[in-house]
Amino acid sequence: MSLDLQLDDRRVDIVKEGFDPAIRGSDRLEDSSLVARRLMTLHHVVCASPDYFVRHGTPRAPQDLGAHDCIQFTLSGHVSEWEFTRGAERIRVPIDGRYKVTSGLAIRDALLAGFGLNLIPRQYVADDIRAGRLATALDDWTPVQTAIYAVYPSRRYILPKVRAFVAFLVEATRDEA
Repeated sequence: MSLDLQLDDRRVDIVKEGFDPAIRGSDRLEDSSLVARRLMTLHHVVCASPDYFVRHGTPRAPQDLGAHDCIQFTLSGHVSEWEFTRGAERIRVPIDGRYKVTSGLAIRDALLAGFGLNLIPRQYVADDIRAGRLATALDDWTPVQTAIYAVYPSRRYILPKVRAFVAFLVEATRDEA
């Protein structure tokens, strides 16, 4: 088996563009003819650089986000609204900012540079939080979570290499689920 890894945050049409499997993150998958195998869950956190929080204050409630520069991931289904729960309470808050981007890596870089705050998967920034380069806010609220799936065109005609790769992904992410 050989691997041709194409990193792209946009949602590709795996059939039309000729991909065998794709790794797709979503809090809700769209209806389709694709087979989806759940791999893991990304738990999100609101974070920014400590300097950003010093300059702009730390939000104490989701409603406070309206007064902040929120870095917006434009490929997300939540580009202009973030959802939080705490117990039985559920709230959706509109967000806006001066920096919009289509790359998760660019969001992390923008956070480190103090551009604003973001609702980002904890796994992306865990080392930065531990090292003190980023700080979290609204830790008593639970933001939306993103499930990660391996998706492929057909269960009936799956190629052995695709079956083996998906099995590898399931095993490799077992502890993360």
